[in-house]
Formats: sequence, C-alpha cells, structure tokens
Amino acid sequence: MKHDRILSNAGSPMFPDFLDWAKETGENRDTVYEIEKVATRLDLTQEELDLVPADLGYFEKVIAVSAYGAVSRSKDLDTARKRGNSRVRSALQRFLAVRGHETPDVGVRASYDKAIQFIMENEGFVDSGALFTTSTHRPLLLVRARARVGLPDLDQGEFDRLWHDATPDSRKSLRKFAQRIAELRRGHNSWPELADLLPPLDFVVPVASDRARRIKWKSLPASFRADAVEVFRQTLRQPADLKAWAKEQQRLGRPAVEVDAEVAARRGKKKKLPKNLESALAGYRQSTTWLLRESYSPDTGFAGLGTLRELITTDALEAACDAQIARSAASPTLKDADKSSVLWSRFTNLTTIARHGLRDPEVLARISLVRMFYADYVLSPIEMTADAEAICNRLRKAPHLAAAFVNAPSRLGVISTEALQTATTTFAQERALRLAACAAAYAVQVSRALRPANLFMIRRKATDGCPRNLTWIVDGQHAEIKFVGGEVKNGQAVTVNVHGEDARILWEWDRVHRTDLMQLRGIPSSPYLFPGTAAPRLRKSFLNLPSGCMSVASIMELWDLGDRQLGLGLSPHQCRHALATLMLAVRPGDFASVASVLANTDQVARRHYGKDSGEAAAVAVRESLLAQHPDIFARMNRRT
Repeated sequence: MKHDRILSNAGSPMFPDFLDWAKETGENRDTVYEIEKVATRLDLTQEELDLVPADLGYFEKVIAVSAYGAVSRSKDLDTARKRGNSRVRSALQRFLAVRGHETPDVGVRASYDKAIQFIMENEGFVDSGALFTTSTHRPLLLVRARARVGLPDLDQGEFDRLWHDATPDSRKSLRKFAQRIAELRRGHNSWPELADLLPPLDFVVPVASDRARRIKWKSLPASFRADAVEVFRQTLRQPADLKAWAKEQQRLGRPAVEVDAEVAARRGKKKKLPKNLESALAGYRQSTTWLLRESYSPDTGFAGLGTLRELITTDALEAACDAQIARSAASPTLKDADKSSVLWSRFTNLTTIARHGLRDPEVLARISLVRMFYADYVLSPIEMTADAEAICNRLRKAPHLAAAFVNAPSRLGVISTEALQTATTTFAQERALRLAACAAAYAVQVSRALRPANLFMIRRKATDGCPRNLTWIVDGQHAEIKFVGGEVKNGQAVTVNVHGEDARILWEWDRVHRTDLMQLRGIPSSPYLFPGTAAPRLRKSFLNLPSGCMSVASIMELWDLGDRQLGLGLSPHQCRHALATLMLAVRPGDFASVASVLANTDQVARRHYGKDSGEAAAVAVRESLLAQHPDIFARMNRRT
C-alpha cells in the first residue's frame, strides 16, 4: 500500500493520536464522527488509521479529495463533504497547535477577511460599474484556509509550501490566486483600500514537485532529432516501404538473394505492426525524453548530445528508472512504482527501437539487463488488477454506491436542472451546464462503459475525412454510438445503445445544453458531443480527427465536478470495473458477457474479475442490493 511507504515517520503525530485527542478534549460530536469516517474514506480499517499522518498537507492532498459517498447518503454530497472536511481541518489545526506546530490563528484570517470582504462588495459586471468581475475573491478563500501567515506577510516561501501540499485542483486555484494578486497590486491606485492588505511581491508558480520535468521535443538539438526520426522511421517501417525498397534494389542490379536476406533481417521477428503510427511515434519520443531527463540538467542544456544510439547507456537507463521510482515514492497521489505500468511502457518502446530501428544487439542487451535489474517495477498493463479489485471491494462494502452508479445520469440530470433554474451568475450557469455534460457522459457509461479516449471523442457531426459516430434512431428515446475497430484500443468495433431516461438526458445535452455551454465559453464550433478547443492527443492514422475536443485537464475537471455530487470516487475508466461487477452480480460467472460489453477478451475479463475479490464481491453486492433496491437488477438487465 502507498501508506506503508510514505507514512512511516515515527516522530510525527498519526490519526489515532488526533482521534484520541478529539475525544479527550470534548471536540464536537459531529467533528469526532467526521474524523472516524476517514478510515472508511481511505478504504482502511480503524486499526489501520495508524498508517495515516495527522498532517495538514496530507489531509488536503489525499483525505479531503477522497470519495465521500461511502460514508454519507446526503442528497447534496458535495456540500456534505466540504462541511465534513472543514470540521476535520479545523480540529486538525487545533490539534497541531497544541503540539507546537505552526497553524493559522484568528489574526491571520482577519487580514484575508478584510480583503475578501472589500472584493466581494465590489464584484459584479464591470460594464455596469463593478470594480471586479464575479468570483474574483474565490482563490483567496483557499489561501485563507491554509496559509500560516497573514495576507500582507505572504511570501514566495509560504506560497511554495501551499503549492507543494495542494491537490491538482487546488493548484488551479493557487495559480489564479497568483494572477489575482498581480492584478490587484498593479491596480493599487484604483483601489487604495487594498494597498496595505496585499503581499509586497508577485508570486512565481513553481513546477510541480511530483511530476517529471517536461522536455519538449522541439527543444532538442536539430541533429539529434534528425537522427532519432530516422531511427523511428526504420522502427516503424511498413511492408509497403520494404516492397518499394526491395524493388529499387533489384532495379539497381543487386542479386535477389542479397535483397531477400536483407528484407528478412529488416523485418526481423516483429509479430505485428502498430495500428496507430502516430501513437507509436509519440511513445518513442516519450521514452527518449524520459532517458534525457536524468542525463542532462536544465542548467547545462543538451550540450554534447550526439545520437540516439549513444544515449541508450546502462547509466542513463538506471538513472531514469531510479528517478521514476523516487517520484512515485515521494508523492501520495502517484501510483506505487510497483503498481504502475510506466517502466513497462518505457522498456517496451526502447526495446522495439533497439531491435527494429537501431538493430544493435549490444544496445538491446543493455536494455534487457537493466529491465531485469528493475523487474519488480516493470508491470505489464495486463497484470494491473488493483483498480478492478478496489472497485469491487468498494461496491461490496457499500452496496448503495452501486445504486448511485446505476442512477447517476438521472441524479446528475436533476441536480443540473435545479442549478440552471437558480443560476444568477455566469459562473453558476457554466457550472450547471458542465453538470449536464457529466450527466450525459454517465448516460453513456452506464449503458456500455467506454474507454475515456472513446467516450470523449464521440462525434455528432461528420467532418472532412472523419464520419460522425452518434446517430439518433428515435429522437430523445434511442441513441446509437458506433466506433470502428481502429478507434478502439484493442481493435474491436463497439456499438453503444442508449435508451429510455438515459437517452432523454443525452438528447437534452446534445440538442439544448451543449449549445448553451459553447456560447457561454466562446467555442465557435465543434463536431464533438463534448466540445472544447483542444486537438486530439493521439490522432488515428485512418481518421482525420478534427480539433474542437475537450483537453484532458478539462475532462478530468468536468468528471470531478460530477463525482463530487455522487460520491462514487470513480474515474471514467473505473466505470468499466463498476459495470463489470454489477453485471456479474446479475449473472455470476458470465465473463463472456462482461468481455462482450467492455470490448475485451474472456481472458482479460477473468483476470480482472474472476478472483475472489471480483466474483465473490459480485455475489455479495447482489445480496445486499436485492435487500435494499429490489428493482435494480431489472434496470441492469435492460442496460446489458
């Protein structure tokens, strides 16, 4: 477990110490209850709470963002989670203050309160005379809750600490906070009331500490890129290329026996060619920059960088592996290094390059040896069943979550409708429309859970060289979504049929709310069901995929907004595990149906869901659901 590796500081207070203190000092009963819920939120037993540090940074990064649906059945889970987090956070600050740790005091908050109050009183429509646009104050709320110093005393060091302890979502607020402070400081003549309340300097947003330094391919020396591109071209050589080369060699008069032998050598023992050349090329580039990252520092640049062959050394490979493992160990949000497929992906790409591009036995042997050295961390994606097991266990322990998953589209649809009716600001209207988008995405996922790359590439309109794949068989009642084999990860064609209430929700998004969101966000046009301004990350070689889709960051932000209302703690991909578990609850042991619905093989379905943690969990889910929701299986049978 991640907890075992990062929470072993014996000198730091742990959550049992915090819980005991809360009970002994007479903390509010609701606060004690929220502290006791932390174990369940992290899928731990009460006895395992000694693995969790009583640390504000860890609380914000791991506990505060954990799923809340397993510990609450509130109709407004987002508000309930915020209220529960606030109680635990405030008590944790008091606990740490008693133990001599620095925590915010009333005076610290007061300095933020004055600035926030002034900004809120002057927010609105600037065209109508307001000093600030709506929600200008919001980033200051997060800093007020977590800073240890007052707003006028906030410096770069404290900002860096807040950034280090923040979640990705909170870092967006901190980035906005830095922008707001810069804007407010520049306008001090216009708003003299704020002049003495602001920090003396602007803030520099630091690079995320748990993410690798990004190296842009275009920043590499031109000579190195040219060499690498030629190696990649040889690696991806297609049968047509070999045919053309062989014909050319024969035309030049070379003996057929020589040409045939060289063709055999170039073809090697490659079992299959990549179906998406752009995706394969992106993987080769990523593996190359992964090696470069630890071999060359940003200070020295890429001086002395020669060829790709010279780059692949034993030292470079070991340094890259050590850095990858260290990043995982240092971060509570990244996967354990021995439960991630990153090293498998890197070694697979480098092996392919060495075997078919460089055709160098020495380089191939180096890669093979280093791969053996780090074998414990080279995990193939087909071995990664931890996600599936975690979802199965969560549904077994809290079967009401299964009902929440099945009813997610209608639940989000109701919430978004109510939010649209009461929205009085542009911010509130946009939030409600994004909830409607998430409801539509769930309408597809509970019908036939797609891989995220397919879900958010649904096209409602054809473009040049790219057909649409959403068709309304009956308006508002039956939608059909088709993906040809080349669009799907494993090459299987997939058809999704959305019926009934889910179809109505999808129709309302497609024909009403989608246009409203595009107008609100200034998106001129998009062929995608979920529109944006980004270009697809990995284009399909046989499809001319257009721009206008949502970026990965926007997708995750959208999904997180919906999940906060549901409390499921599921990512778009994890919906596949949830649907598989429920299908096995309806028909225990029917792995063929699971494989068919998820567009997988029977072997994959059995590996993920055929263990005790899968099939046994499904049986337990069935029994619990029948007791609590007698009609749920009738709904599930209609879906599958």
